[in-house]
Amino acid sequence: MIETSVPTKSSPAFRRLAIASSLGSAIEHYDFFVYAFTAPIVFDRFFFPKMDSVASTMAVYATFAVGFVARPLGGIVFGHYGDRVGRKAMLMMTFLLMGIASFLIGCLPSYDSIGLLAPLGLVALRFIQGFAFGGEYMNAVSLTLENAPSERRGFFASWINASGPVGVVAASGLIALLGFIYSPAEFANWVWRVPFALSLALVLIGTYVRAQVDESALFLATRAKAQDDRTPLLTILKSWKKPVLLACLVNMVHSSFNYMSTVFVLGYAVKTLGMPQSSITSGVTVANILEMCAVPLIAGFSDKLGRRPFIMLGIVVAAAWYPIFFQILLTKEPLAIVAGFVVSLGLVHALMFAPEAAFTAELFPTRVRVSGSSLGKQLGIVLGGGLAPLIGTALMGSSTSFTPVILYFEVIACLALLGVFLAPENSRKALE
Repeated sequence: MIETSVPTKSSPAFRRLAIASSLGSAIEHYDFFVYAFTAPIVFDRFFFPKMDSVASTMAVYATFAVGFVARPLGGIVFGHYGDRVGRKAMLMMTFLLMGIASFLIGCLPSYDSIGLLAPLGLVALRFIQGFAFGGEYMNAVSLTLENAPSERRGFFASWINASGPVGVVAASGLIALLGFIYSPAEFANWVWRVPFALSLALVLIGTYVRAQVDESALFLATRAKAQDDRTPLLTILKSWKKPVLLACLVNMVHSSFNYMSTVFVLGYAVKTLGMPQSSITSGVTVANILEMCAVPLIAGFSDKLGRRPFIMLGIVVAAAWYPIFFQILLTKEPLAIVAGFVVSLGLVHALMFAPEAAFTAELFPTRVRVSGSSLGKQLGIVLGGGLAPLIGTALMGSSTSFTPVILYFEVIACLALLGVFLAPENSRKALE
């Protein structure tokens, strides 16, 4: 292992870097989740009006999944150039792609106006969103992790994860507010476009902020010593397959738990149980406020106690809590459902999510870190989060039993628990 000098305390330049990476990630999560919270309640009628209720809902979740299918490709492309050219340049590119695609989604005409071009345009723009998002995350984590004080890597890397709930809060909060101010008919006709239109302003702010940060010091040191890899993806596929699998399993379990508890539940509660969308988005908002506070706290403890114990505890608690959460949902009691979201996202998901950024990045050396961690993470997100709402809808069909959905998650949890148990603990090891 190559020892590289690392800072022992954070400098003003590093704090600016961490804030810029986190702000950019928050804005990208906003862009991504505006779609997630709008699609289940509007897009079936707007883009797929010729289908019956179940088919149109599955079509909406299929377009949602397209964004996730594109993420590994974005991770591969931007991971390669992140390891070859630098983390900062890739963050600028992914940010612009995400913001522009989100803005254009808000400009799309309906199926009634332009026919099949409407859903085709939605799919294409959703693909670009996923492509950009897949390349953004591990570049941001690597840039932060590689400049962080060695004994606080988990804490600072978790800022990227904590910024995710900030974006989710902004998206769900804005949609809840608009749903409260305007009628359901107005929201479905034109109000849903407002959050997407705001992406243009946010991307200008984020681009300026990210332009001010410095490149990863560890990456520059590796390249200066001619230790960088010209074909990082091939190196990963040849020599780092096990870490990719471990990263995949960890991200699969936390993302399936998250997206089934938000996107799938939102669609089911509004369409099947007849609940107002504001009661669900409000619960998600409160839960994410708690999670964005809990994530750095838990990650800070993972610097002292290790990443694996917290992730394993989160998986076990998630598997036990999942059936209880669905029973709470069936009560249709708004306060009980908000409490359910707080436990699911603010506590249970945070246990898995808080150490994940550092855990995933620490599995790989600097010369292939973005390529390897991006591939593992995005495959896990696709197999877990991206397909979860679609699979959940298919498993339930027109029935009211959550048993198939619960069993689906329990299998994922068992596989991930085994993977983390067999994984190395790298929290105290020097980065290569």
